[in-house]
Amino acid sequence: MPITLGCPSCGKRFRARDESAGKKVKCPYCQAAVQVPAPDEPPAGAGTAPPPVPDSAPVPLPPSRPVPPPARPLPASPAPKPVLASPDDWGALPAAPAPSVPFPPPARDPAPEPFPPLAPGGRGGKDRPKPAKPTKVESEEPAPKPAKGKSKGKANQKTPEEILARGWRSVRRGLFWVQFALLWLSLIGFVEFGKTVYVRAGNELPRGDGADWVSIEGYINSAGPNSAPLTKPEILDLALYGVPVLMAGLLIVFGRMIASGAPRNSGARGLFTFSALFGLVGFAALLGSALFDWLLMKDVYKYTRSAFLLLAPLAEFWFLTALTASGVALKRPKAARAVGAVGFVFALAAFVVVLGWDLYVENWRPKKPDDEVKMYEQAAFLLGWLLLVGMYWRAVRSVRVAAREFLDAAEDGRS
Repeated sequence: MPITLGCPSCGKRFRARDESAGKKVKCPYCQAAVQVPAPDEPPAGAGTAPPPVPDSAPVPLPPSRPVPPPARPLPASPAPKPVLASPDDWGALPAAPAPSVPFPPPARDPAPEPFPPLAPGGRGGKDRPKPAKPTKVESEEPAPKPAKGKSKGKANQKTPEEILARGWRSVRRGLFWVQFALLWLSLIGFVEFGKTVYVRAGNELPRGDGADWVSIEGYINSAGPNSAPLTKPEILDLALYGVPVLMAGLLIVFGRMIASGAPRNSGARGLFTFSALFGLVGFAALLGSALFDWLLMKDVYKYTRSAFLLLAPLAEFWFLTALTASGVALKRPKAARAVGAVGFVFALAAFVVVLGWDLYVENWRPKKPDDEVKMYEQAAFLLGWLLLVGMYWRAVRSVRVAAREFLDAAEDGRS
């Protein structure tokens, strides 16, 4: 229970805790040290009766006993040092802090004195020049706007599927151009078959000098010494074979270069790149070999023909391997099976070209084949060519469809 006591200095009363009994505390009003009485002592400030003075006279004793000497007073023990209590020991609230005085505002600079009045000038007196007009302060340049390309916040963060979608979109676009090139390649199989059917129907192919069709002064079918002659069958073959081969070669290289933007983790980026580079050099070697053969430059023709025969299979190897890697990355095993079928057809075509034709000529072909036999031979060649191009088309299409399904899944996940 709190102890109530009064301050002898200011006369105000306050309360102290029970734990402060026998200690000195500070008055919360005047900060004077006040002794807190013990529970058996009267509170400070109250009137206290003086202790009785002991009688120094000895008490008479019976005569039979001697009178003892007066007892000596015991030495007083030293008073304990007063322990000052903290403000938490008493129940009064601490004094409120002094109100803060606002800082006086700075004094303004005195206004400049006006110009002194001009004295009236006499004859020949000059007027005082006018002060120069203050120049306009250039406006501050506007703060640069933040770049629009930088994305901020979690809303603009892309998922891994969205990051991969850009690479697979490039693969899909590139394979579209490869498929378009295969359409041009398929036309090559119809050239000889069409010629055979045309002749079997009783018609004749154009013959003779090609000056009536194409003539370039000083270069082709002209009277100059350096002019190269071109016959009508050669011009016809150049048109029927040259245009599809030229378009197919350019589109294949272009499509493979676009497809080289495949995701890095798929393993197909470098494969598409190598197939595009090897295909470009091999296509240039093919055009050079045709040109040098026509110009009768046999030595150079051998080098360009060898370069084409070396680079073209390597380019196809890189491309088919890239298709397989793309199918595996897209979790499309059907693409790997389609590439395996293309490899089987390629091996079968190589056997027919290297060994099968010779066996056919030695054992089954007539000595003098007529137009009907030639038509059947060209029909077989056309079917084999369309089979090869069709299997190639199927392998490319399987990867392209897998890329489209991946992109659709990424779009659905974003929405």
